[in-house]
Amino acid sequence: MESQNLADFPRPVHHRIPNFKGASHAAEQLPRLQAFKTARTIKVNPDAPQKSARFFVLESKKTLLVPTPRLRTGLFNKITPPPGATKDILRKCATSQGVRNYSVPIGLDSRV
Repeated sequence: MESQNLADFPRPVHHRIPNFKGASHAAEQLPRLQAFKTARTIKVNPDAPQKSARFFVLESKKTLLVPTPRLRTGLFNKITPPPGATKDILRKCATSQGVRNYSVPIGLDSRV
């Protein structure tokens, strides 16, 4: 990916989920999948290439779980956008800053 310039920031792509060019387009396909349509709760990693996937989960009014980096405060973070959130707010909720501002930690014993 590096030598063919197929990656976007952050680089280098080694030892991480690579943010490949086209990641947003790939995420646009999620709402068409039957598994996505029927799911009520979806876990999406916090990595940059999956930001659009997190947005589509929130836009579809599904429960979004994001793993807690290094398990500092729980197993997952449940992202809860403010009531009446616009698409712009949902996009912010899908970022790492949004995870910090709009989430609550979820432990092993928590009900989702």
